Amino acid sequence: MKEYRTRNIEQGTLNGQVGKCLTLFAKTLRPLRLTTLLALLTLSITANAQTIADYQQEAAENNPELKAKYQQYLSALEERPIVGTLSDPEVSFSYFIKPIETRIGPQQGRISISQMLPWFGTLASQRTASDLKAKAKFEAFQEERNQLFYQVEKTMLELYELEESIRIAEENRLILNSLVEISLRRYETDRASQVDVLRAQIEEEDLLIQIELLKDNREVLFQKMNELLNREKGAMIAIPDNLDETELANREALLAQVRQQNPALNRLRYQEEVSDEMKSLAKKQNKPGLMVGVDYIFTGETDMPNITDSGKDALMVMGGIRLPIFSNKNSARVQQAERNRQEAQYQLSSRENTLETELDASLRDYRDAMRRYELYDQKQIQRIQQAIDVMMEAYSSDSSDFEEILRMQRKQLEYQLKRIQAKTAQHIAEAYIEYLTGIHNVKEAGL
Repeated sequence: MKEYRTRNIEQGTLNGQVGKCLTLFAKTLRPLRLTTLLALLTLSITANAQTIADYQQEAAENNPELKAKYQQYLSALEERPIVGTLSDPEVSFSYFIKPIETRIGPQQGRISISQMLPWFGTLASQRTASDLKAKAKFEAFQEERNQLFYQVEKTMLELYELEESIRIAEENRLILNSLVEISLRRYETDRASQVDVLRAQIEEEDLLIQIELLKDNREVLFQKMNELLNREKGAMIAIPDNLDETELANREALLAQVRQQNPALNRLRYQEEVSDEMKSLAKKQNKPGLMVGVDYIFTGETDMPNITDSGKDALMVMGGIRLPIFSNKNSARVQQAERNRQEAQYQLSSRENTLETELDASLRDYRDAMRRYELYDQKQIQRIQQAIDVMMEAYSSDSSDFEEILRMQRKQLEYQLKRIQAKTAQHIAEAYIEYLTGIHNVKEAGL
């Protein structure tokens, strides 16, 4: 259940009439807070508290684009029995309209069966090339799957950021509302000007507009999340209660994982191996092919008497050879395979450099977000709060500028939002590093 904490606006530093106003306002808000918490409890139970990993798995099972990639892989698997077996034998039948007379009788018809045999090792090379192509397709599927996992996690983190931002903004709205009440009561007792009331009301209305924008952005992300999950629009999405803190490995270990596990690199490696196998296959196709066959000739009875083996059918074994005298096309295949191999090598080298740069950029973003979070969480917000406490106590004795209180309150909201933004940015950078390192790779050909 998402636990919404309402800032205690009774700071302990206000006294007199100011403190009484704050206490009265807080009592008024208690039923509203209770209703809000009960509503949040109901929503949490309805959403079944799914985790980010649950949503990633659901997306893997339901996302149509990922399913299309998986079907491409399954289609590539079906190529092996197509290219790795002998060609179909040829069967022909001949009937002699005018039988050919022989000593033992007239030849009336013939059945021929022949089979073409490729050069030794050709079928094995075709099967190997087919297997490598299928593996490359599987790595393409893995890349799409990891990208989907990253998009799901990124969207959930953005939803978490928006939910926390709305909560923080609502807490600050309550504080601004209390300041409106305080300034109004002071104005009624001639201890503050009407300008103080108007300024507080202006700040509160501005914040309300900001909250509505945050809520609209949250609805857009809900829609995007349901699209990734292939759900109907408006389906319930459970936002995480908190973000788990993890520790990244060092750069060298992460870079080694990228080079070893990244599906895009593995796909290019398989493509390079396919080119090598296709080059070997092209050379084999430049060798002669063998043909073997059998002829069976039907022979009728002869009219001549006393002929041994009269009407005996004839059986003949045939053999042939395919001569690759037009070898230019096979030489071109060899050159084409070599060009493809070099292309895969260049792409592999380029992709490795790009992924290393992306890893360094993500590590930079991760460290920067961590520093910003520590700055806002451990220093700036505490200092702002101390300053507000001091000014509020001074305001109670008519010696502080109310406009400066509002400005500091606005600055506090800004830092609180920046703190949650920094925390989310840290986890998004971590999620992208996981995408680069292929941490979500599957070991078997399945979703």
